[in-house]
Amino acid sequence: MTELRGDRLTLRPITPSDAPWLLVHWNEPSVRRHLFDDALVSVELVAEIVGDSRDDFASHGYGLWAIVAGHEIGVCGLRTTDDHAAELLYSVDPKWQGRGLALEAARMVVRFAFEDRGAPEVVAETDAANTASQRLAEKLGMIRTRTRRGEHGPVHVYTLRAPAVSGA
Repeated sequence: MTELRGDRLTLRPITPSDAPWLLVHWNEPSVRRHLFDDALVSVELVAEIVGDSRDDFASHGYGLWAIVAGHEIGVCGLRTTDDHAAELLYSVDPKWQGRGLALEAARMVVRFAFEDRGAPEVVAETDAANTASQRLAEKLGMIRTRTRRGEHGPVHVYTLRAPAVSGA
């Protein structure tokens, strides 16, 4: 499994040993509001997500990475959707928001998806009320391609296609 390094961050694949801090992080009200539709996150769900990420790394070469800036401050990564697209996911501890760290992590993950995994596109879904995530998607160059009805309200779907490679 690949570790990614940026100017201010290291992204490392999540493992079962991350479960304690992930449980606390994902139960932070402002994090779970948009990632888990405000439902409390159980120990069992954390274990399932960590296992799914491990499986995604094994089968697709990507999954969820811990965002590390001295210590773990969040998660960023990709999962495969039901229609086989690479979906960008992220969450950052509220104390670390507003510093461009989520954008830096997301850029690293998107670059990895295109350059290392050959993904044809990356998608992201945001609750209609989550304007911060919409701004992040737009800063990545993603285009809102549709809005669908979510279980708890409208969900905007953003898409970024892999850059075309010109032949020499």
